[in-house]
Amino acid sequence: MTNVGKNMKNKWRIDMKVIDKIYDFENGDKYVVETKECIHCGETGTVEIYTSEMFWLNQGMHIQEAVTSLDKDLREQMITGTHPKCWVEMFGEEE
Repeated sequence: MTNVGKNMKNKWRIDMKVIDKIYDFENGDKYVVETKECIHCGETGTVEIYTSEMFWLNQGMHIQEAVTSLDKDLREQMITGTHPKCWVEMFGEEE
């Protein structure tokens, strides 16, 4: 499949692997991407993002602007690989 961010010059690139595509004519097509290994549990994860969001990521747009369909916890997983549950186990709940 495709490695996103591979050719980007930005040092903050996001390394993830597209593992599937979901065709949805009503709500919009999405990519299923595998995120890197979590530093807490050692497992990889997956997130689903719209094809248009993938396009904007590949253009170098910041994740918080490009991927608006996901909450900040899942965007963090895309960046660091840390699952939302693992983040809470490591740092506690947000106040």
